[in-house]
Amino acid sequence: MTGEVPLLDDHAHPFPRGADVLDLSALSLSVEASAAPRRRHAAPSRLMLERLRCELAALLGCAPAEVEAARAQAAANWPDWVQQLFRDAGIGGMLLDGGTAPVPADDLPEYEKLAGVPMGALLRLETVIDPLLEQGADPPAVVAAVADFVSSGAANGAAGLKTVLAYRTGLSVDPAVTQAAAYRSIDASVPVRRRAKPLRDYILRQTFAQCADLDLPIQIHTGFGDSEIRLADAHPVLLDDVLRTPEGAAAKVVLIHAGYPWHEELAYLALVRANLWAELSLVNLFSPVTAGDRLLRMLDIAPADRIMLGTDGHGSPETHWFAAKALRAAWAQARHRLAGSARDSWLADTERLLFHENAAQLYPGEWLG
Repeated sequence: MTGEVPLLDDHAHPFPRGADVLDLSALSLSVEASAAPRRRHAAPSRLMLERLRCELAALLGCAPAEVEAARAQAAANWPDWVQQLFRDAGIGGMLLDGGTAPVPADDLPEYEKLAGVPMGALLRLETVIDPLLEQGADPPAVVAAVADFVSSGAANGAAGLKTVLAYRTGLSVDPAVTQAAAYRSIDASVPVRRRAKPLRDYILRQTFAQCADLDLPIQIHTGFGDSEIRLADAHPVLLDDVLRTPEGAAAKVVLIHAGYPWHEELAYLALVRANLWAELSLVNLFSPVTAGDRLLRMLDIAPADRIMLGTDGHGSPETHWFAAKALRAAWAQARHRLAGSARDSWLADTERLLFHENAAQLYPGEWLG
């Protein structure tokens, strides 16, 4: 990665802190337990897995059919292997979303030592909301708990928040929902993931205001995800009304995963909303071959200083590596397409913005190194 701009990966998930078994078939958006046989059956015919296998074979110096055995040998010294992956991909820093539970602050130094790069934390709102709804907490208690979670997280050095509202009640957020309506909204007969839409909408708007006060960015999942999402509920344009509210216009909002397949609509929002950034992740991991076209289409609409890049690596660290390499390849393809129609200086500036400077300027914390 000599000469390349280090990637500040603004969206990733924890990786094992000890050697694991690499199972390429497990890298899938079909997450139901019953889908395991289908995942194994589909794995040999999936292009992204074939590309991952071949690129990993090149790194390991083996034939593609020998990847699992060669990787097991390389991973015997787990810290050396993880650091090799991160160096090869040019990852210079990473924000971790722990998923169902926040990454403990005390664990970040261990991840940093293992990967050889600074790490920061993202705090997911649903790690507070969902358990409280499951327990039957009163709506005012849920609202207060989220506010405490955000304020304490900021005080303890979190670099940003995240919400997976698209996986819950969807991104069609009611911008005018009142506190009274929010507090009446809980129906315990509805599954927790689909429960209390007015309350969740109200909490998002209140969190926007709190984020603005704390100068803390908030990421929102948009576009495709694993098989638990209802894709129609994840269109980024559904957020436009709440983004026009005073709270929505005050917060620093990052719409992640390129909003795919609505990446051009997402780029439009980044163009016309002064407080909004478009982020490309996940699609580079699961659809790497055409990631360059998506990045170019986003750059064709949104200012380069409003686009950021992430891996959404999760599970084995090879996912972080592969997704970062896919971002490098995507930018190389886009840059090649633009050669002769954009100045070399503009292209160099854009590369620094995409891979490093935009994230460095937006997110606070020691993860910047």
